[in-house]
Amino acid sequence: MRRLFVLSSILFIFIGCDESKPIFETYLYEDKIEFPFEEIDNGKFVNIFRNMHDESIPLSVVMLTQNEVLIDSQSLDYCEGVNALREGKNVLEWTIINHNYSFIPESTVVNQNDHPGFISYSFPKGTYMIMMMNQSECNKNNYVIFDVNTNEGTEIVN
Repeated sequence: MRRLFVLSSILFIFIGCDESKPIFETYLYEDKIEFPFEEIDNGKFVNIFRNMHDESIPLSVVMLTQNEVLIDSQSLDYCEGVNALREGKNVLEWTIINHNYSFIPESTVVNQNDHPGFISYSFPKGTYMIMMMNQSECNKNNYVIFDVNTNEGTEIVN
């Protein structure tokens, strides 16, 4: 009976795991973000933020549009809004998802299997920004823009 329980538990673990969703990695440097994509179809994804700098780096995740994707989102300049958020002002058209969330240096992560930068997202269709909060100047290195093309990440599956 015990063997049957152990065997069924192992099968449940393997069947229950969804290996089709990759784990993305974002690298943070003192004044630069390296994000793995500019667009994604399904907004349900997992990301590990790896801070390669010696000090903590605060980031904010912002939804720029909901249920629509900005045309030419990569070519637009977002510095006016980025600077406003850094100064503590609101940008009425934008929705802040995570504000000033700090990521510790990768060198201080004790256990890679329980990484503090491991975050799961379920975004609806729209255009999003990840921006560094500790920069005095704005440029395209210290924020990234990405589009979610469908609402699959927020659909409830029965």
